[in-house]
Amino acid sequence: MKKTLLAVAIPAVLAAGNVNAFEAFSSDEGAVEVYGQLRTTLAKEPNKDLELKDGSSRAGINANYSIAEGVEALATLEYSISFDADALKNRLGYFGFTGDFGTVYLGKQYNTASDLWGPSEGYFFGGSAIPQGALSGGKHDSSIRYIYNADSFFVDVSYGLPEDDKNPEIVDVFGGFSVSGFDVTLGVAKEEHNAWGEGKLKVEDLFRTAWVYKSVGDFTFGAGYAASTTESKTGNREVERSGITTSVQYNVADHILVYGGAEFSEYEANFVPETIDQKGDATNFYLGGHYKFNQYFRVYSEVAFVDGTTLGFENKESDMKVKAGSSADSDVRYAIGARVYW
Repeated sequence: MKKTLLAVAIPAVLAAGNVNAFEAFSSDEGAVEVYGQLRTTLAKEPNKDLELKDGSSRAGINANYSIAEGVEALATLEYSISFDADALKNRLGYFGFTGDFGTVYLGKQYNTASDLWGPSEGYFFGGSAIPQGALSGGKHDSSIRYIYNADSFFVDVSYGLPEDDKNPEIVDVFGGFSVSGFDVTLGVAKEEHNAWGEGKLKVEDLFRTAWVYKSVGDFTFGAGYAASTTESKTGNREVERSGITTSVQYNVADHILVYGGAEFSEYEANFVPETIDQKGDATNFYLGGHYKFNQYFRVYSEVAFVDGTTLGFENKESDMKVKAGSSADSDVRYAIGARVYW
């Protein structure tokens, strides 16, 4: 959903604690919180049966302790809860330090580009025009992230360690500022993997993006542009992707929000060894809303009109993944969901 300058700069799980969390321990030295979300979704796509899913549920622990005057140590450990697979899977695991100098995180975490995301508001169907994380998937097992937030600007950078080519090497550099009521974010992310895929190719990806938010009364408008160039110079393969995203949100009341968006994306793939030269584009319109009964429970619904072909993307809000080569012919999709927080 819409991220203000402050919310963009600080991941929600560590920003002054989780408002829904259960405080398991507290003292003058620090605190430990247990938090989580149980998500249930009911979704329908063309030519498929209605599906009931766990909706990317998760649970975790936050800890923060004072270690010096004005300096705190932070840690987060989070697991996904899959009722379909009857298993827990580690999502996040990192620690860090925060103070007047900013905040540093080390460990398994979202890349800056993935965490900041962009002006895509959908719980289910948004994100088709933000081609970030081509090699990393938007998350890194061993990364270092630094965030500095001031009154009118922020800086957010990430570096992911390659560790003898076990991971892609990533460098994300983002910044933003607020001027005349506009929240502007600019960023670039480079990913490189020297042993990517079954062919163990050296592959590079350059992602760049810019977006802006503007609030007018109870309305919030967003617009952004993003592009990605993925290439293997040794393999003579290149993919260009780009997209434009627009969004609007309207606060009907304190507990009711309606939102919508339009996303336009295109790609061009040129694989010399396979003699592939292919182009495509896609359009995605979505409309939805949520109702918050209180801070612990909400319900939401969304409908989308999708047309065209995509090289794949992931919706960060729902962890929904769309495979490369997926196509739609004026399809209408809809979903409803509920979340319980603690």
